[in-house]
Amino acid sequence: MMTINFKRESFPTPIPTLLNSNIHPQSCIALFDKVPEVTLKKGDVLFREGDTPHFVYLVIKGMIKLYSLHDGKEMLEDYLQKGDFLNCEAVIGEIDKNKTVEAMTQMTVIKKIPISTFQKTIQTNPKLYAELLFNILGRLNRTQERLRRLILLSSQQRVIHFIALHVKKSGRQVGFEYVLKPPLTHQEIGNIAGAGRQTVTTIMNELRRDNIIHFTRQYLIVRDMDRLLALSGMKY
Repeated sequence: MMTINFKRESFPTPIPTLLNSNIHPQSCIALFDKVPEVTLKKGDVLFREGDTPHFVYLVIKGMIKLYSLHDGKEMLEDYLQKGDFLNCEAVIGEIDKNKTVEAMTQMTVIKKIPISTFQKTIQTNPKLYAELLFNILGRLNRTQERLRRLILLSSQQRVIHFIALHVKKSGRQVGFEYVLKPPLTHQEIGNIAGAGRQTVTTIMNELRRDNIIHFTRQYLIVRDMDRLLALSGMKY
């Protein structure tokens, strides 16, 4: 794995000018509009457990995973997709040093803003502050939902439910179908859904046989999202 080291002094100047200008962004995501994108390879590490993070990140494309190590075993804590923020809790003084953060997919794209700049900008704009708190609450709810699914759903339902949500959020709709590039590996899907790799492979092969999905190593297509959601056992 490769660690990506971001130097504070290399960061461009447009973001700090937000503090002293008449710019009034309408959303937290708008703060990143003029920030250059950073493309990560699968396995690239943003920071490791014990490090002090210096940036707030926005996921533009792909997936980021947050995990901790216990007796050498990796335990997934959370995962971030397009539109999710990382380290935004720093605005309320909460900096988590207990997780390693790593790109989960090839060609993952992020943007970053220094934590201090992000704090000052958000705290002087009540609308953005409220939006950010809502984002933090959403991530907490997502974690609770993951625990709920582990208790209430079968491994098959968990896998199907995650595939449906992931493709709807990170994929592209083409007609009545959804296309996701690149797809996660069966092992990665299992890690998130709480199922073994072989279980995921069996489920996905069955879905492909029933013409609900189609997949290769390069892409995943959901041909019938309604049927996929119905099989997940969750109400929408």
